[in-house]
Amino acid sequence: MKYATLLSLIIVAFLTGFALKTLMIKKKIDTMQEMKKTNRQLDEERIRKTEAAYDHAWQQGDIEGIIVCFTNDAVLISPRGDVAIGSEQIHNLLSDFLGSEAKSTKHTSHITRISFVTDDVAVVDGEAFIEGSENLSATVKQHRFTDILVRSGDVWLIAQIRAYAIN
Repeated sequence: MKYATLLSLIIVAFLTGFALKTLMIKKKIDTMQEMKKTNRQLDEERIRKTEAAYDHAWQQGDIEGIIVCFTNDAVLISPRGDVAIGSEQIHNLLSDFLGSEAKSTKHTSHITRISFVTDDVAVVDGEAFIEGSENLSATVKQHRFTDILVRSGDVWLIAQIRAYAIN
């Protein structure tokens, strides 16, 4: 009887410890998920800030302001099919475009979705509108885009822009 009571106490202590450990792990997981959710919200804000900085620099005709939104090895595919790889080519493409037919235009991006591939890579889908020039085709004036952004410290930079016509 003495051994049965002792064995029962040991089993109860073990199960209590196991239950407490399980609750602590669950609480830790919940806390980590909440932190990740908060971080994702902050990351989304930072991504939107990068996209807004791109639009703002475009409105100002500030090519350098646009370029700082990109990684050095970024790829830009325009809705017309122009391809520029790297900062220098993107700079040249945008300088030509904003210096001629798109001069003094307004670029507005409407983000429809932000999806995270990893903690440091995001896919941004949206629609862009270019206003203020009658010289642009409808394909260019309104088009969809998919941007790939990567984290660089606390900033998100555009690694790729793929703009395409709306069917």
